[in-house]
Amino acid sequence: MRSLALRLSPFLAFVLAACAAESDEAATDEAQLQDLKVYFADAKKLDLSDLTRVAVGFGTEALNDRLSVTAGPVHAGIRFEKPGVFAARAEPSSVLPDSAEVKALDTIVSGLAARFGEKELSTQVNAARLAHLEGTADDYFIESGFAANAGLVPSWSFPAGGLGVNLGFEASTELSSRVIVATKNDGVRSLLSAPLAAMKEMRGFIYPRSVADIRGMKPGEMFALRGQGKLGANFGVGAPIFVAGPVGPLTYSIVVSGGVAGVVSGQIDVQLVRLPGDEVVIDLGVEKGRGVSFRAGIGDQFGIKGICDDGQRCLRAVQVAGQSLDLAQVVEKAIEKQVNKYLTFQVAASSGVSSSRVSLSRFRFHLDRGAPHEVEAALQQLLKFDLRLAQAMYNRDLAQPKPPVTVDFDAVRAATTTTRNFGFEVLGMNVFHKAIVDREGTFVLQTPDGARAILFDHLQREEGWFQRRHAFSRTGVAAESIDATSPTHFKSSANLFIQTVSADKHMDNDFVLDNVDGLLLSLGANEIVDVLDEHGNEIERTLWRKCPVQNDASGDHGGSSTPRWDERCNVRLLDDPSFKAMKTRALAAVEAKLGPYPEDYKKLVRTAADLRLTLQSVGVHGFSATGGPKVAISSDVRFDDQALDTLTAMSKTDYGRALRSYIGMVSSNRRDVRRPQDRDYFAKIVLDRSNGAADRMIERFDVEAQAYQRILQAEKSLPAVLANRPYVAHPVGIRFEVSSGSAGALESVVLRSTSQERAIVATRLYDGLRKEAEGLELGAGLHAEHAALYPLGWLVPVQSLEVAMKVDAEVESTFFNPRQRFIKAGFKSVAASARGADVVTLGAGMFDIRAIATASP
Repeated sequence: MRSLALRLSPFLAFVLAACAAESDEAATDEAQLQDLKVYFADAKKLDLSDLTRVAVGFGTEALNDRLSVTAGPVHAGIRFEKPGVFAARAEPSSVLPDSAEVKALDTIVSGLAARFGEKELSTQVNAARLAHLEGTADDYFIESGFAANAGLVPSWSFPAGGLGVNLGFEASTELSSRVIVATKNDGVRSLLSAPLAAMKEMRGFIYPRSVADIRGMKPGEMFALRGQGKLGANFGVGAPIFVAGPVGPLTYSIVVSGGVAGVVSGQIDVQLVRLPGDEVVIDLGVEKGRGVSFRAGIGDQFGIKGICDDGQRCLRAVQVAGQSLDLAQVVEKAIEKQVNKYLTFQVAASSGVSSSRVSLSRFRFHLDRGAPHEVEAALQQLLKFDLRLAQAMYNRDLAQPKPPVTVDFDAVRAATTTTRNFGFEVLGMNVFHKAIVDREGTFVLQTPDGARAILFDHLQREEGWFQRRHAFSRTGVAAESIDATSPTHFKSSANLFIQTVSADKHMDNDFVLDNVDGLLLSLGANEIVDVLDEHGNEIERTLWRKCPVQNDASGDHGGSSTPRWDERCNVRLLDDPSFKAMKTRALAAVEAKLGPYPEDYKKLVRTAADLRLTLQSVGVHGFSATGGPKVAISSDVRFDDQALDTLTAMSKTDYGRALRSYIGMVSSNRRDVRRPQDRDYFAKIVLDRSNGAADRMIERFDVEAQAYQRILQAEKSLPAVLANRPYVAHPVGIRFEVSSGSAGALESVVLRSTSQERAIVATRLYDGLRKEAEGLELGAGLHAEHAALYPLGWLVPVQSLEVAMKVDAEVESTFFNPRQRFIKAGFKSVAASARGADVVTLGAGMFDIRAIATASP
C-alpha cells in the first residue's frame, strides 16, 4: 500500500501538477505552494441591499384584464391549444362535453414513480395534484396552453443593475403560456370554452399579481411563460472551485470561491408551480441558448461575495509553475465555457426524441420562512429572469436549518434529469400522459436520489481480420446527487464499465478458455483456476492421448505430411464412463471451493467452470480452416464508486501480482500445467520477450491510481478545509495547461465536477493499460483489452463488482465440417451475471449513450 501520509494528507483539496522545475527559483515557487492556498469568502456576510431594493413587480391587473376578455382584437390575437382534463381516475363524466377526454392522474403518478423515482420533481408535482383532488372538493385539473403576441403581455422585462442589459422577454417576441388550475364540476365547461376569462372569474387572476396570489394557488396549480429574451445569473457562487493543472510528480492545491455574472440569450422560459404547505417551485429553462456576456465578480456586489477575510479579492493573482496567473480570468473563462456547453447539450431519451431545452436552474421557495420583503423581491426578479437575488439568499443561508430558498441545481452544478427531455412542459401534465400512458415503456427508471448529473465518456473500437473479430467498449460515468432539502449533502460517484468481445467464425484456439480464466481471475477465483488446471488439464491430456493427431503422408516420396484428427474418436470418448467421471469429479472439486461466494457469483463460477471443462473435453484445433464452431464471448465488468476507490488504493506491487497471474493463466499450454507454479514458467517467457510492456503497465497503473486517490481525497477534505465557512457541497475543478503561458491557459481551461474528474482518470487508467498491453506477446486470440481488464477485477472484492459473461455458439454440423463432438459434449450458448451486495449502480441507461457520448468532454 502507498504511504499513509500520501493517503491522508489534509491539504490535498485538489491537485495542480507543475512542470519539472527548470531552476532553483522555480523549485522554490513550487515548494511555497505545497500547502493548500484557501481563498474562500464567507457568504454569511453577503450584503443584498443592491438587489432587494429593486422592485420589478408581478403580473399586473391590467395584464390579467386584457388576457381575460372573450372577444375583440385581443382575444383574436391569442391562439389556444385544446385544453387537457385530468381527474384522479379516468372515469366517465356527465359534466364534460362529449369530445373531452378525461385523463387519469393516478396512472401518470404511478408511471412516473416507477420510471423516474418518487423524488423526481415531476412525480412530486403530479402526486400533489392527485392528493388535492382526493382530499378536497375539487374534481379536475384543467391544463390550458396558448400563444399571444408580445404586445398583449407588455413589461415582462426590466433593466438589470450590474449586468447592463434588459432581462426578460424581447418586445417583439411571441409568448407561449401554460396555465393549470383546479376546479369543481361546475367550473369545467367555462374553463374549456373560455379558459382565460374563466380563470380570472374563478380566482381573480391568470398570472399572479402578488405573493398573496401565489399563496392562494392550490397545490399543483402552475403557470409558465416562454419567449425570446435574456436571463441573468451568477454562476458558480457558493461552490468550492479547485484550481488544477495536469497531474505530475510535483503538486500544489488552490481552493477558491468565486462568482461569474452572466447573461444568457435564447428561448427562455419560467415555470412556477405551487406545492403543498408553503412551498413553491420555479424552474427556468433555455432552448437554443447562448452566453452573451460573463464577468468574474472581484468585489462585493449584486449577490457575489468577492472579498476574502484578508481584505483582498478572492479571485487574485497567484503563482502557477513559476508564472503569474489571474484567477479571475481563469474562473471567468472556465465558467463561460461550461455554461455554453451546457446550453447546447442535447439529450436523447430512449424514445429517440431529442430536445435542446435545458433546465438552467430550479429553485424551491418556502413562503413562511425568511424576511418577507426579500422573499417577495426574489420571487419577482426570478419571474422576470433575474436569478441573482434568489441565488444569493440560498448561498448566504446555507448554514440555516430552514432557509427560505434552496437550489436544486444550475448550469455549473449541471443536472441532466429525465425531465429535461420534456422541454417547456416539464411541470405540466399532458406531456407525461403521452410519455407514460400513451407510449407505455418508452422511458426508463431514474434514480430517486434527487437531482442527478450524469456525464459519459464512451470509447468503442472493433478490429480483426478474415474470420476473427475482437472489440471492446469502455465507458466512464460520473454522477452527482444533490439533495435539495440539505444543500450540504452531496454524493459524488464515478463508475467504469468495460466490455470485451472476441469472436471467431470457426473456433480453432483457446480464446474462449482464456476469457473464462481471465473472468475467474477478475472474481479473485485463483483457487478455482487451480482446481480447473488440476482436473480440466488432465481431461485435455487424456483426450489427446486417446485421440491423437494422425499425420497423412502426401507427395510421391512422402516428404511432407498433413495432420488429421478423428472426430469420431472424440465422440466415442465422450460416452466413456471413466471420461465422463473426470468432469463430474472436476465440477465437485469446484463446488467445494464456492463456500465464501454469494449465490449469484456461485452460479457465474459454475457456468464458467462448466464451459471450460466442456471445451477441454473436445478437440479444439486448427487443422481445418473451417472446422470449428462459430463462437463469440463477451465479458462485462462494472467498477462502481467503491470498487474504484478500492482499486486505486492498491499498490503497484498488488497490481503487478495480478498482472503476472493473468499472463501466466492465458499464456500457458494447459496440457503442460500440472501445478500452479507451472504457470509462472510461461509467464516468464512472455515477460522476457515483451520488452518491458508489463513494467510499463505497472507504472501506468501506479500513476493513474495515485491521481484518482488525490482527487478522491480532495472531495473528502472539504469539511476540514472550509470549516466554519458555508459552501455548496458540489466541488468543481478547473484544469488547464500551465506550460503554455497565461493566454494558453485561458484557451485550454476546462471546468469539471470532481466526480467527472475521477471518471476521466478511471477511463485514462484503462486506456493507458490497454495501450501498454499491446506490447505483450500473448498469442492468438488474446488482445490488449483483455490484459487491461481482467487483472483490475482481481484487486476488488466481489461485493463491489458487477460481472457478466455471455457466450454465443453455433455448433451445427455440415457435410464438410462435422461438429458432433461439440454437440455431444453439450457446448452451447450460455449467459450468467452477478452483482456484489455492496454495488451501487448509476443510471447509465437513462439516455442513449451513443447519442450523448460525443457531448461529453
